[in-house]
Amino acid sequence: MTTRRQLSDVQSSSSSGGGVGGGGGGGGCLSDSLMSSSGKKRITALNGIPTSIDDKSNDFLCPICFDVITEAHITKCGHTFCHHCIIKSIEVTKKCPKCNYTLTSHDSIVPNYLLNDLITKFKLKKKGTDSSNTASGDSADTLKHFLASESKKLSLSDVNVMLEILNQRKLLLEAESCAAQNRLLHEFLKHLLQQKEQQQLQVANEIALIKNDITDVEKILKEVQSSCPTVEEVENSVKDEKDEHVVAIKKEIIQIIDKIDTITVPSNRSESSNEGFNLYKNDPSSSSFMARKQRMYQHFDDFVQCYFAARSEELYFGKDRSLSSGSLGTSTPTRSIDTTRSTKSLDTFRENLIKFSKYSALRPLATLNYSCESNYVSTIVSSIEFDKDSEYFAIAGVTKRIKIFDYYSAIRDASVDINYPINEMVCNSKISCVIWNNYFKEILASSDYEGIVSVWDVSTKTRTKAFEEHDKRCWCVDFNEVDTRLLASGSDDARVKLWSLNVDHSVATIEARANVCCVKFNPKSSCHLAFGSADHCVHYYDLRNIKEPLCVFRGHKKAVSYVKFLNTTEIVSAGTDGQLKLWNINSPPYCLRSFTGHINEKNFAGLATNNDYLACGSEDNSLCVYYKGLSKQLFNLKFSNNSTRSISDTERSSEGNDFVSAVCWRKQSNIIIAGNSEGIIKILEIV
Repeated sequence: MTTRRQLSDVQSSSSSGGGVGGGGGGGGCLSDSLMSSSGKKRITALNGIPTSIDDKSNDFLCPICFDVITEAHITKCGHTFCHHCIIKSIEVTKKCPKCNYTLTSHDSIVPNYLLNDLITKFKLKKKGTDSSNTASGDSADTLKHFLASESKKLSLSDVNVMLEILNQRKLLLEAESCAAQNRLLHEFLKHLLQQKEQQQLQVANEIALIKNDITDVEKILKEVQSSCPTVEEVENSVKDEKDEHVVAIKKEIIQIIDKIDTITVPSNRSESSNEGFNLYKNDPSSSSFMARKQRMYQHFDDFVQCYFAARSEELYFGKDRSLSSGSLGTSTPTRSIDTTRSTKSLDTFRENLIKFSKYSALRPLATLNYSCESNYVSTIVSSIEFDKDSEYFAIAGVTKRIKIFDYYSAIRDASVDINYPINEMVCNSKISCVIWNNYFKEILASSDYEGIVSVWDVSTKTRTKAFEEHDKRCWCVDFNEVDTRLLASGSDDARVKLWSLNVDHSVATIEARANVCCVKFNPKSSCHLAFGSADHCVHYYDLRNIKEPLCVFRGHKKAVSYVKFLNTTEIVSAGTDGQLKLWNINSPPYCLRSFTGHINEKNFAGLATNNDYLACGSEDNSLCVYYKGLSKQLFNLKFSNNSTRSISDTERSSEGNDFVSAVCWRKQSNIIIAGNSEGIIKILEIV
């Protein structure tokens, strides 16, 4: 940059009135200033017009004379100059002009042959460019000069000939310009047409697939309709009966027949009686169907994506699913559909549609408090878990207490202001996780912020074992459901440790490369385990070979805070990137689906699964429920601070930071328990 600044300074001073030789005109002064002391005319740096292309020639300028370097010589300090320039500098100052390095004699410089070769190539290239520009410029100048000087000697015919030639030249130039512009437009339109034809073909294939599925469904409905008795058959079979129970059963049967006739395709069967129709109009199941249909339309776009994802194999690899390009847009597309193809994918989508619309709301059943005392600074609920029979549930958190509640008592006493636990255990540190043993009803394990894994006998409220091998905070603990004496824990020390109730020390250790945030056994295996960590991955291990994972699931952008099994093959993970992800252990490492809509950027917000449904907390203090077949939320329930515990002004100001911190699903039921950072626990039912 020093060279460029110096060059600018020289040009500025040269263009001013005080150039070499006195106060002549600006052009004369500039010409004089560009003459070297030897009388040789210097090459104007960058042709006098610096551009982004010509900046490269700065590399070949001598820092002393600002000419292109001649006979390049390099000093001991590494700088290159013209030979005669550096010789003169050594004689006068005995220092390098660039860095003031001492140069005592001419022996301090040596030729720079490589740079000399580069400068020679540069000059040859520049000379060729200048000559071509000069040739074209000279040609145009010659014509202009001829017209200016010889125009008086031209006759009318000469002028007409020249005008004709110039006019033809003008037409050719205009045609060339127009052709270039329209060629680009033609290329664009051609590519656009190709895209739209591909889209038309895709839409035609989708329409054919949908029509074929409609035909299959209508066939099923007709079979159902034909297998049912008609209203006349029911009337004739019991027309003489006067018993009120028989009459009630007859009306119910007629109502069901009317319902089937209403939802099936039109047929030649006799229409329902007015009585049956009126019964159907007042039937509660009709409103249930309407509610399901409304929920379907609310998520229609999501179901469209789900449908084509489920039917992708039939759509792209079905028999004869192609259209000739000549038939596009000219006739109704026809194609041969394989009538013997498997309907498994359609059954899968039907199941997703029904299960998503099965429930309509979250209904609160009871509200509890993790701590009714007002002397706790924080009452975050870290973990909620049901026992093996779903009869009791444990609540633990940062108050260092594990509280055991009776589920049926909590529901029965829902109107009571304060619910007391039936048992309570006190720990020495904040609790991060609790888990019940799946076989021994009274055994419960916990992990805490000191890295201790504790085993408790709930019936006696005593700690029977304390495993203290973790070096840092322990975030999670889990019992194996097959080998019920085996448990695992994960910690910030980047280790997953395996423990046995029969041994006082760990039986195995998996070395992870990052903090382990969650760990979970496969529910139907004694030797398979998954854990999530701060490396944004879910790791799945076979405990018979803990040196390498069976597979690693990648896709989260932040730490994986929870990992749960939907079944023996499907895993759901939660990350602090605000996403839940569904994986299949038989098809790693691809994510089957991502669930979005909740907020989770920094906290452990809870995650629970129950067959096909997921529930997680959100940092906007709400509970979110998902169905595994759809990415959007099924329900969202906002927590409200309606606890009886007094709330200070400080707590009120921090209400905006509340979040749902723990979630638990009651096994094989539609009951969810969730707790938040204020210690509020809600028992909810999906209805």
